[in-house]
Amino acid sequence: MSLEVHRGIYLPPPDRVKYPASAEHCLTLHIANSDLAEVSLNNGKRRSCKTYPGLFTFIPAQCSTEWLWEEKVELLEIDLSPSLLEQTAIASCDRVPQQIELIDRFAVRDPFLEQLAFALGAEFKSNAACDRLYLESLQTVLVTHLLRNHCSVSMTTPSLSVGLSKRKLNIVVNYIHDHLKVNISLVELSELIQLSPHHFRKLFQKSMGISPHKYLLQCRIEKAKQLLADEQLTIAEVGQMVGFFDQSHFTNTFRRYTNYTPRQYRLRI
Repeated sequence: MSLEVHRGIYLPPPDRVKYPASAEHCLTLHIANSDLAEVSLNNGKRRSCKTYPGLFTFIPAQCSTEWLWEEKVELLEIDLSPSLLEQTAIASCDRVPQQIELIDRFAVRDPFLEQLAFALGAEFKSNAACDRLYLESLQTVLVTHLLRNHCSVSMTTPSLSVGLSKRKLNIVVNYIHDHLKVNISLVELSELIQLSPHHFRKLFQKSMGISPHKYLLQCRIEKAKQLLADEQLTIAEVGQMVGFFDQSHFTNTFRRYTNYTPRQYRLRI
């Protein structure tokens, strides 16, 4: 992964705090407690305003910062490599400028980005149940959103009128069915048919009507239903056989798709 998510509580400092420049872009989401915050980039002009949950601040890579805040705050931070923006732009856009720069923003709203940030935070927190396909899909959507809305050059992606060819779709679908117990990644699936992860995700959804991740989950649940008919297998064994190595994750996902826990479903068949 070229992206990391951290969540932390920060107490107000006695004076301004300086942070050295980082090689990564940093997106900071204010998630708890209102505050009056002040920031300057590269010893430049200080900006200050009232901040509250739901506001983002973007610090581009190679920018040092100086901060001052007055109240205890809770923040969700996303660090991502500039190369991730560049690679996604090259893979998904018709024309790519020579340099792609994240715009520095202070105390801005972006409801869609907020949803993505919380989804990524939840997935990183549930380390044991980490789903590579879901994580990489979220990462691709987030980076594409940044390219379109928060970069120095607004990027547009070509419209896709058709989905995957029948042959390519069969390759991917068969691979998914043969590897249900494996933690499949978006990159892995896209490389099967020599597409970028961004294009693969969009073309697959165009063909199937759902994302690769949702299709994988549906296949896992259908296979789990069949395996639950074998009473010699424990619930945990069934979950592991279809790629859920955390039993609570298996139970929650199964209930979301069937309205029953695996145990309840087994009693009904």
